[in-house]
Amino acid sequence: MTLAAPWQLAWLLVLPLLWWLSLPPRPRTPTWTAHLDQYRAALASLRRRPPRPLSLRLALLLLAALSVALAAAQPVWRGEPGAERLVVVLDASASMAARNGTVASGWERARTQLQRTFAALPPHVEVTVLRAGGPLRRRHGSSARALHDLGSPGGALAADLGAIATSALRQPATAVWTLTDGQGGAALPAAGALSVLRTTGDNGAVLAVRATDAWPLPELHLEVDVVAFTAVAGRGVLRAQGPLVAAAERAIELRPGEVATVALDLLRTAAGGELAVTLAIEGDVLPDDDRCVLQVPPLPAPRIAVLRDAESAPFATVAAETLAEEVGGRVVMVQTGEPVGLLLVDGGRAAIEPGKVRALCFGSEPGGAAPGQVAPWPQPVLADWDRSLPLTAGLDLSDLRIEQAWHGVLPPGQPFLWAGDESGRQPLAVIAGDAECASVHFAFRLQDSNLPLL
Repeated sequence: MTLAAPWQLAWLLVLPLLWWLSLPPRPRTPTWTAHLDQYRAALASLRRRPPRPLSLRLALLLLAALSVALAAAQPVWRGEPGAERLVVVLDASASMAARNGTVASGWERARTQLQRTFAALPPHVEVTVLRAGGPLRRRHGSSARALHDLGSPGGALAADLGAIATSALRQPATAVWTLTDGQGGAALPAAGALSVLRTTGDNGAVLAVRATDAWPLPELHLEVDVVAFTAVAGRGVLRAQGPLVAAAERAIELRPGEVATVALDLLRTAAGGELAVTLAIEGDVLPDDDRCVLQVPPLPAPRIAVLRDAESAPFATVAAETLAEEVGGRVVMVQTGEPVGLLLVDGGRAAIEPGKVRALCFGSEPGGAAPGQVAPWPQPVLADWDRSLPLTAGLDLSDLRIEQAWHGVLPPGQPFLWAGDESGRQPLAVIAGDAECASVHFAFRLQDSNLPLL
């Protein structure tokens, strides 16, 4: 034991003063009497003790004065050497961001406790902070004391807090401190120090959003998986906002812990942008997982050019205008050197390379066709069509009638429309190219069939 203020022991000089004050006063004038024997007999009969120089009351008073003097001298007992390294395991799962009313979130309270503790730590103590939950991060030294680059809570708590604390304690001269909200289904660590920062309440979450995009058409179909972690069943509101013709809102019934799938049919604008899907429930303490943002590409506004021979009907022009209105594009004149998004060809001879230009060709003779390669094919009878392609999905071509087609006008490609004759099935239409750039070729002109009516 050492004394931090040994000069305070000067108060011990009070002890002789207390001793002197406790002594009974002596008689100033002694008086002799002949009744001394009777006086002593009277004291014996009363069982009174004569005055003593040290009584119990005086002993207690002296002990109290001694204790006060020692306390004022600030005695310090030297302890055993403590830990020289502090490992902090910080729960950074999404639930740590929960905020119940005006109560600070568990993440905010954890950072406040760490800042206060790190400020009081001796400089020689090494600090390591392990972020558990979401992206795992490790900070050491000054960056750990400053709580640098820990981000925000998010994601699931995939780490075992108990295993981390036990492993860290195996290192010599190491102390472990775990800060968590006690949620996520993980067992609390039994080793080291533990701070549980609870903020409980109702929570709703958007788990997944699946989109079926009709691009380049404006239709957009969403399937949204939502769940509510509540004590009782309740109602929620699912909203879709962003580049839409009209914002969508749907009231749904939510059962505790059960995933519900909600379908939304939307019409989007041509601009594109961020489409936000949000779930709102009453008393939600964790709003960060109530929102999912999708990047919606802008609808194309293609320049559509038309090439048709002098004998063809205006079906190709009408088809191009209808397509342009559907996708927000416009029909332009064919000019040399002017790029277009789609070339619509009806009849004639087009010097285009199949699969290298986005084109829609009806009965157009390839530019590299040899003389005599193209032969008439009168009144082909429809045999079948591919129903699995996105191009023909949902179409019924059973009433297609063709007055005239041509052999030798189709380039190599993937057939999706066939006609039957004596030699078997023959392709009436093919797709040339790949997913990046493709052209569609038909063996007949628009005016030689009832396809425009279908």
